[in-house]
Amino acid sequence: MPPEETVIEESKKGRSPLVIIIILVLVVLLIGSGLAYYFFFIKNDRGGQQEPVNLEKMTMDSIVVNLQEPGLRRYLRTTITLEYADPELKKELEEKDYRIKDTINSILRSKSIEEIGNEKALKLELLAAINAQLVTGQIRGLYFEEFIVQ
Repeated sequence: MPPEETVIEESKKGRSPLVIIIILVLVVLLIGSGLAYYFFFIKNDRGGQQEPVNLEKMTMDSIVVNLQEPGLRRYLRTTITLEYADPELKKELEEKDYRIKDTINSILRSKSIEEIGNEKALKLELLAAINAQLVTGQIRGLYFEEFIVQ
């Protein structure tokens, strides 16, 4: 064999394992991406259907608070329903009812008319404050059954 042919053959042999490694890495990345997509998007979504959860609810007594409006006497009357999945949470909610009401009162009293207008932010703030007091479980939803500002 002439020396030129051996150099060409050796260079082809040297590239062959590198090409195989690159192809294997790409295949592993594609499979990993597909699995990640499945677990994060398809499996959790299940076509818009999720496993049914038996939700419990507790409707609190009506709460009346003065709003933080300088120069005006405005008040808010609301009735709130708390939604939760863990049946054992009912006992804790009943035991801490006075704390939860005080937390809700404190938060609502500190709000102006503009601040209570953002219902989503208000619900999130109330949920976070209530859940911070709970040990047994967490509240999943908070609903205003009555929300009157006067």
